[in-house]
Amino acid sequence: MIEMFVRIFVPASVVLVLVQAAAIADDTEYGEYLSAECVTCHQLSGADDGIPPITGWDIASFVAVLKSYKQKERDNPAMQLVTSNLGDEEMNALAAYFASQGPVTK
Repeated sequence: MIEMFVRIFVPASVVLVLVQAAAIADDTEYGEYLSAECVTCHQLSGADDGIPPITGWDIASFVAVLKSYKQKERDNPAMQLVTSNLGDEEMNALAAYFASQGPVTK
């Protein structure tokens, strides 16, 4: 029974990891496509010119912040408007793209 579990579970786990890696790559490309509205205000370089930088964040934190704006838990009318039309797929894609841009430059 354990051998059968290992024969099924281990290959399935490897496939899942590969699928997740491919999804992140796809998310990054989709996120770049969606990023135009974001970089209208936020600097892609990560510079902080009065508007907080959004590059180099970890994906989970980025998505959590977007959701908090969408749910109006954070007070910023512009960000509430921008996030109002974003679904989970778009938020994850944006998070993957901006995470891929590396740390903030100063």
